[in-house]
Amino acid sequence: MRLVALGFIALLFCSEALAQAPVWERGRDGRYEVAVAGIGPGTTLGFFCSAYQVPNTALISLNNLILSPILPDGQTFDLRFVIDGARYDLPGIAKDGELLVSPHDANMELRIQEVIDALRVGKQAQIAVPAKAWKSKLPLDGADFALDGVFEACL
Repeated sequence: MRLVALGFIALLFCSEALAQAPVWERGRDGRYEVAVAGIGPGTTLGFFCSAYQVPNTALISLNNLILSPILPDGQTFDLRFVIDGARYDLPGIAKDGELLVSPHDANMELRIQEVIDALRVGKQAQIAVPAKAWKSKLPLDGADFALDGVFEACL
């Protein structure tokens, strides 16, 4: 019985620690500045800036195990963000099972920056690929820190 009680207490402490861990993480490797959110099992949303090579490139990537096999390479799909009730649709292209969004003009750069700003201050968000009837809650724990200046050198 004491072993069960100790196990229960340990479980409570572990669940508190997991609840406090940010969903979003920020990192950098030799070529990229990265902000990544682990949305759920098999699903990640990444913001990548390759500011250390020419040309500088900003990229948003959605990788999902369910969507991967049904996203034909080269086809375009909207990546929809709904943040605190406001909707943002960003056109993307499927490549190797990922949906990729990259700014191709100044208007698109502005739209991506609006999404980043909204994610940083947002309270609740959802991400979707409407053409494939897929959507998921997008936790914002840690988004403010992770997305702060991630595309500064790219946009």
